[in-house]
Amino acid sequence: MSERGYTTALAALADDLEFELNATKLYGRFANQAEDPLIKELLKELSRGEAGHMRGVRRLAETLRDPQTHVVFFCPLCGWQVDFGAAPAEGAPGKCPMCPGKYALRLADGDWVLDRLAP
Repeated sequence: MSERGYTTALAALADDLEFELNATKLYGRFANQAEDPLIKELLKELSRGEAGHMRGVRRLAETLRDPQTHVVFFCPLCGWQVDFGAAPAEGAPGKCPMCPGKYALRLADGDWVLDRLAP
């Protein structure tokens, strides 16, 4: 699995996953200690919600690591999607399909960056 182009995003997702795991455990522990049945059920529900967040964060990280996932940016000129395809090379050119915007991809500290090319 490659983190090429998504280093910062994947690091943030790893941090979020750790947070969600800790929250799941904490809510579960509090639920086990709660004597009031309504509070116990609320804490269990919060724990299940955090577990759902963990699944979503894992899925997003898997998507970013998938070599078939396209590198897509929003055109800074018009907001339309500029699709560079799956696993593009550094310097790959891209043209906005809606406006005259022309771009190239560059890697900076492991993250894709969009450079505007002269018209």
